[in-house]
Amino acid sequence: MRTLILSFFCFTAISNSFTQLIYTESEVQKTALLVKNIPKAAQHNTASLISEINKIGKTELIKTIAIYEWITHSIAYDTKALVNNDAKARSADEVIKSQTAVCSGYATVFKELATGLGLECELVGGYSKGYGYEAGTILEEPDHEWNKVKINGVWYLIDATWGAGSVSEDASGKIIFIAEPNMDWFLLDPLVSIYSHFPEDSKNQLIEVPLTKVLFDKLPNLNPIYFSSGFLNSVETMAVYKKSSAYLPPMLYHLNIPLKIIEAPKNNKLSKKDSLHFEIQSSEIKTLTLTIDDVVLGEFKKIGDVFTYDGAPYKSGVLEIVADLPTEGMLVLMEYNQ
Repeated sequence: MRTLILSFFCFTAISNSFTQLIYTESEVQKTALLVKNIPKAAQHNTASLISEINKIGKTELIKTIAIYEWITHSIAYDTKALVNNDAKARSADEVIKSQTAVCSGYATVFKELATGLGLECELVGGYSKGYGYEAGTILEEPDHEWNKVKINGVWYLIDATWGAGSVSEDASGKIIFIAEPNMDWFLLDPLVSIYSHFPEDSKNQLIEVPLTKVLFDKLPNLNPIYFSSGFLNSVETMAVYKKSSAYLPPMLYHLNIPLKIIEAPKNNKLSKKDSLHFEIQSSEIKTLTLTIDDVVLGEFKKIGDVFTYDGAPYKSGVLEIVADLPTEGMLVLMEYNQ
């Protein structure tokens, strides 16, 4: 049984004194199943949902998981409102009834359900590096809303909007919502969320020495997978960026699989002195292949569920690690010198 550890960091300079929330994957799955089995008739207003979720679990953590599960699996992002720039406020009951919303609707429902279940929860507004964001852009206006919730006396950040999926464009250029419920944006490490979410009120960063908006705009837009995979350490990485914004990690694509990056170059720009050493662990990957400019350089060796590659020093070109997955086929996992 896999154990999930969620850490809350209290930073003085950038230290990692933290309190952990520990729960098993089976607890999440059990909670998700109970949420899925909530009667349809009880999913049309806040009061009935609160009553049903209250039956699922009595702890603050299980209640929070249940709320997140229901919202991310039940509410679709309102792309029509996005296109029409229609962000008018809607009540939680209105959102629950229509089961569509923009970010403010997701956050409002989360707050109303949490409050009704006896949890301390607040709305957090600010800037985000979401749909349409381009690297290096200075964000001029607040454009997003998410939540913070208190569990066992500690505040945590949650973004149920991004946890429900993503917004993209189809082949015709039409903006569409891709439903991909995930736990990436659940109880976020503050030093992970800050790469993509900058609260208007600095206290909602949950960082003892808050970052400036200037630094936020300079930071790369790093998905939580960079940190949950073990590729980057949140404390160490932020210490680097506080000194210089020149460092940029490689592209790491979210393949929605269990993944641990044990060893890999941290800098996107490889030099000719860099040896090509990689060690990656995943039970879901069939094979890993290293390519340079789409030409196969070699295959990773596999022992159990650990893949390793040791090769000659890097020369030039775009280097990619391509994963062969059982159902999706060949997908790029990492990309250097792009």
